[in-house]
Amino acid sequence: MNPKFSRILGISLIVFSWILWGVIFVLPFIKLTLSQYAIVYPVILVSTNIFWIGAALVGKELVRKFNILKKIKIWFKSCRMKNEP
Repeated sequence: MNPKFSRILGISLIVFSWILWGVIFVLPFIKLTLSQYAIVYPVILVSTNIFWIGAALVGKELVRKFNILKKIKIWFKSCRMKNEP
């Protein structure tokens, strides 16, 4: 598989999984019957595992970006602790 294609596919799957999680929070405000809710919620919850498929396709790049975000968070915490009396 072309590395560029797998990267684009992986990022697309990750974004799609975030959209599915957003739909979960909107569903209570949509008028559906109980049986429709009983079908929609499990389907969305199971299909959100798409995130991990996308993460596997993106690979090291995704892990590296999460580590950078973690380092930024630690830096902000240390700055906040320095400013506290």
